[in-house]
Amino acid sequence: MSSRNCWGVDIGGSTAVVGRMDRDGSFRLADVLDTGPCRQPGDVLKSIAEVIRRSDPSPAAVGVGVAGLVDPGRGFLSFSPNLPLWNGTHISTMLSRFLGGAPVFVDNDCNVFAIGGLHRGDIPAEGLWLFITLGTGIGGAIISDGRLTYGTGTAGEFGHMTIREGGRMCTCGLRGCWERYAAREALMSYYDRRTEPKMIATRARKGDAKAIAAFSEYGRWLGRGMANLAKCLAPRGFFLGGGLSGCYRLYRKHARQEYESRCPNAWNVSVLDDTSTAGAFGAAAMASGKC
Repeated sequence: MSSRNCWGVDIGGSTAVVGRMDRDGSFRLADVLDTGPCRQPGDVLKSIAEVIRRSDPSPAAVGVGVAGLVDPGRGFLSFSPNLPLWNGTHISTMLSRFLGGAPVFVDNDCNVFAIGGLHRGDIPAEGLWLFITLGTGIGGAIISDGRLTYGTGTAGEFGHMTIREGGRMCTCGLRGCWERYAAREALMSYYDRRTEPKMIATRARKGDAKAIAAFSEYGRWLGRGMANLAKCLAPRGFFLGGGLSGCYRLYRKHARQEYESRCPNAWNVSVLDDTSTAGAFGAAAMASGKC
């Protein structure tokens, strides 16, 4: 008999966060597991199943968010730039088997983050909104009247739109993708390539001119991409998430200036709280919505 509890899993390039959503809607972190570049997906999924079954032998459902191109209908990950060993993995089928047949639902990590925002009421249930995650890469989700829009299957891959012809090589194999100019490594390259974003942010807040200039350049590229999206989709506004959203005040001015110089649409941008469990919470919310 099912426990009626839904679980959420956020699988990243280095860790997998596992947590439980109880029947009252509260969310509890269960464990953080190492995914590692050399670990096979079957080993990781088996470890995730063991964490879940230790405290919940019969979960109602499990939601999984993972970075990459996902077919939600089949629970299939076709390509992930940060998890190359996972390419071609039927995540839902494999994890369900380890869980004794419990239903498993899989989606892109940015999409499940957005589902979590909708579940909490942070993203309005009316109108068209764009959600962008800023971290190792750039993820995206399109929300229309409270529902995700998938197009033919993978709508929202904003990070891989070409923003500079013949530009920097991307992990996807193409050149000039937006995330090569407005994600984590890009910010580091505007500083010295060796300093982590948190340290660059700390130095910028203390008045370090080079750090301030790095965030200025970062903001201009971010605003340029957002202007392109606004011209194509004319959303009511944007929501930002991911690790670099925490530095928003350091690049907001420059992103807005670039955006407004290129796009007549109003600048309407909010930042969602990004905690270590936000992705897993969204995945659990996705699972609960399927039950």
